[in-house]
Amino acid sequence: MSTTYRDLRYLRVDVDDLCAATQFATEVFGLQPADRDETHARFRSDSRNYALCYTTAGDGHALGLTVNDPAALADIERRANDAGHGVRRFGEADCRLHQIKQGIAISSPNGVIIEIIWRPLTLGWRYHGPRDAGIVDFQAVTHACKDIAANEIFWTNVLGLRVTDWVGDAVFLALDEAHHRIALYPSRRDGLLGATWAVEDKNNVMQNWYFLQKQQMPIAAGPGRQPTSNAIFVTTVGPGGLLMSYAAEMDRGPHIAVRGPRQFADTARSHCAWGSPTEQVEFQGRAEP
Repeated sequence: MSTTYRDLRYLRVDVDDLCAATQFATEVFGLQPADRDETHARFRSDSRNYALCYTTAGDGHALGLTVNDPAALADIERRANDAGHGVRRFGEADCRLHQIKQGIAISSPNGVIIEIIWRPLTLGWRYHGPRDAGIVDFQAVTHACKDIAANEIFWTNVLGLRVTDWVGDAVFLALDEAHHRIALYPSRRDGLLGATWAVEDKNNVMQNWYFLQKQQMPIAAGPGRQPTSNAIFVTTVGPGGLLMSYAAEMDRGPHIAVRGPRQFADTARSHCAWGSPTEQVEFQGRAEP
């Protein structure tokens, strides 16, 4: 069961300190400040009104996926209800808060709220971050999953995404021609694991690596190259413990769907071909080749 999505739209993250989170998003990571109220701070990375929202309102971790029309929204709502997942239709106040025309919220098996939305707000001017991080797009979100099988079924059968690859039991899922927009990792915990922003090229990845080290930010993974997607990446840790990555050269195109999903070994080298060390258990695999 496939669904046509327009994009991976936004990520909402619970934080304890909105001011500290804002400082990280802007001064460290290079996102542009957008709309803000007492409990929400939003940030731009491209032409959309916002891609990241930090919140102290207790909204819960969430991500937004955009559909093309209300019919697609209703179809996903029906499938989610049939599968026994909790679904809530947004009222007018919710739509104003999320800056959309219509939407629904679905509880996923790992506890992250999936918000399916229609007609999100887009701006008519360019993103301009406080520093030149080279960011061009909000690229992907990764999830930690205690029950990886249940989460894969939810994302494929209910939401209609397409598996592109497996690494052990970790799953990479596409909603457009990019290799993946969502990745699910077996973990000892449930929830959000990380988020990735695309940058112009590998030079930006390396420049950001040097910048993060200068700022004494932890490097959770990379620099490295992901064998599945071919993306060059570097990862730090942001507010709420969320892994925040820059990436370039992710594979994209119709050939990914044509070839079908591949199975990679459950090893650390399947997560980073360069062999960069990481203490992040989700990226270590179960065995070395």
